[in-house]
Amino acid sequence: MQLFAGMAAAIAVLMLLYTTSFAEGSTDAEVAFADSLQKKRIPVDFDAAQFDQVGVGDQFSLALPTIEGLIHLTAIVRDDDVYINGDRVLYAVASPGQPTTSASLSIVVTSGQHSILADITLSDQQWVFEGQRHNDRVQGFLYQIDASDMMAQLPSDFVVPDVLTPDGLSRAVVRPTPSPLVLLPQTSSLPPGTDHPEQSPMPTGVLASSVLDISQSFDRFAAFVGESTEIEVSIRFRNTSSQSLSRLSADVYFILEDTELISAPACTQTLSNTVPRQSILRCELPGALAAGASRVMSYRVRMPAKSAPMRLWSTVVSGALRDDAYLNVVNNIVDEIDAQGVSRFNQSLLAGLTTDRLGNVVIDVMTLFTPDTEALYGASTATRINQLISVTNQIYRDSGVGITLRPVHHARVEYPAANADMYRQLDDLSSSNHPAFRHVPALRQQFGADLVVLFRPLDAQSDLCGLANLGGYKTMGDMLSFNERDNAYALVAIDCPTNSALAHEIGHNMGLTHSHREDGGGGTLPYAAGYGVDSQFVTVMASPSRFSNAARIARFSDPSARCETLPCGVDHADAAYGADAVRALNLVKYQIASYMPTRVPLMPGRKVGRIDGAASSARIALSVSTDKGLSFAQSVKSGQTMDITAEFYVEPAHIGQVGQFHVLADLSAAGLGMIQLNDQGQTFHWDGSVADLQAFSVNAVLKPIEYLRILTDFQPIPAIQGHPLVLFLGYQLPETGELVYTTEPLVVDIGSAP
Repeated sequence: MQLFAGMAAAIAVLMLLYTTSFAEGSTDAEVAFADSLQKKRIPVDFDAAQFDQVGVGDQFSLALPTIEGLIHLTAIVRDDDVYINGDRVLYAVASPGQPTTSASLSIVVTSGQHSILADITLSDQQWVFEGQRHNDRVQGFLYQIDASDMMAQLPSDFVVPDVLTPDGLSRAVVRPTPSPLVLLPQTSSLPPGTDHPEQSPMPTGVLASSVLDISQSFDRFAAFVGESTEIEVSIRFRNTSSQSLSRLSADVYFILEDTELISAPACTQTLSNTVPRQSILRCELPGALAAGASRVMSYRVRMPAKSAPMRLWSTVVSGALRDDAYLNVVNNIVDEIDAQGVSRFNQSLLAGLTTDRLGNVVIDVMTLFTPDTEALYGASTATRINQLISVTNQIYRDSGVGITLRPVHHARVEYPAANADMYRQLDDLSSSNHPAFRHVPALRQQFGADLVVLFRPLDAQSDLCGLANLGGYKTMGDMLSFNERDNAYALVAIDCPTNSALAHEIGHNMGLTHSHREDGGGGTLPYAAGYGVDSQFVTVMASPSRFSNAARIARFSDPSARCETLPCGVDHADAAYGADAVRALNLVKYQIASYMPTRVPLMPGRKVGRIDGAASSARIALSVSTDKGLSFAQSVKSGQTMDITAEFYVEPAHIGQVGQFHVLADLSAAGLGMIQLNDQGQTFHWDGSVADLQAFSVNAVLKPIEYLRILTDFQPIPAIQGHPLVLFLGYQLPETGELVYTTEPLVVDIGSAP
């Protein structure tokens, strides 16, 4: 569809209407403009019909407001999609030939029955439009999110889900009785002859639990199934008291059940006094451990090749202290990656996955919202959520991540979220402990949701825009071996002032941490982390406050991409500082998408042909649904209503040419013959010739993707009840007579009247 003559289209209207009363060069206009920017909410009013006509290939000019003045750009709509609830989403980018400074322009618009929402991003700057439909008008506000707003609410966090310790540990281990800790005289700088203050003796149990800290570390990130591996485990003792400790000892349980000891200089291998007995290491730390000091002892073991994923446990017990550590033994998902970036392990998952027309893996998301969320957005709550999903999908596209999030269900939950603690709320959601969430697992199964996100208002008492469970921590991207899907839950503040909050929290679900600076390492992979450069930029996962309040760029870390003039990450081969979230996401996406079987189907395609007999690259999908898209129907009962929708993926050679659509119903079984339908509800008999074809709607320039809503809430008329409805679709180029049509009809059985 061509642009409206003599004026900017759609989104341009959003940007330009507020400038029409400002005479160019007028001092008063400049003052009014500056005042409106300070208030941050510029009123906008435009014709809804003009927006609704915009589609793929349309270009428009826009002016983005800043304190310095207007930024004038030209954009082009690159994609047009529809969500299951009927919301439409448009994606636009800078038109070819624009200045290089506009190359990062990204516009995402979600249009619903009640509202239109837009996010506009240019480098590290962001603008938002929020408008409501009022009859044939859209009225709302445009505003820029400034750096101070975004810095104030950006911190997000994650939770590493609890891992159960080895079965029976608390019952089976009869803790040994080590020699008691002995206090050595405290070294003093007092002159000789000065009296020392009296020190009361401290019970051994209290000493062990309050003055000594024990931690463990492995010399590798993870181990792989099927590989014999040598592993070094280090045990760190830290004296947290003000006095020296001596005769420290500890026993190490479980590790020798799955490995063979190579060396343990400070330990001896012996049998425990547990029932049943097990092989353990009994270790002694020689000498004294000074106040505030740390010492490390190590041992090496060889793990034989394991046939299945497992956790290799090392449990240290010293008096009343206990430290549990484990090394994940996982499937190798990064081995033998082909030219398309798919590893041998992920190849085995492809057959069961859904991909979209762009070739992206589809990950289904179920979204929940609280009553106070609905109080903020009313009937537009689902559209606001869809807009955040649309923005996340745009961030994936801009970053080169082959993922498309698909909202499959929106539901209200009666959870009192106002000022609720996010950590408690996430725990309630993940465990289904709260009554409001007890039905969530069943809903998740019903709609096949790989991920579940709860939207709530931003808590004025909190600096969190969201909270999520970290998926697959230190599993080298193996998201299937340890039931990671059971932890695939997140919270997001629906009114967070940054548009990347959802991408950030779902990033945690998919195994990403903030950055090496913030978290000391990666998430599911060593390089599964965000990245930043002080005072320059941070990527989606990193926190600006930890990088000298650097500006956030809406893309994931990737060393092969540029953020302004600098690399957006660090090569994954850098074991210490690798930051390549794009690589990590493209590795784990197949497993995330397989968390749940697909329940909400993509619209089925029909076989396509051309009137001239040539092969066609077009795709036409056609469906009938009686439940608003949750499933596709092959029969409709008496009294039911149905929706009939279609998608056309136009032949590349036909894009940009004037075309018309045709809808035909074969009602011969009902004695009505072949009937044609238009978008005004009128019907016409068809004599079977091309010349007699009637257009479904007015002729228009064909876009790459076209959507038709053929019938909505249609209840079959008595004349066709008890007979099949046989549907054919096609499109034609009037100038050339080329006709593409479905050679395979959609057949729907219409039930008889009772």
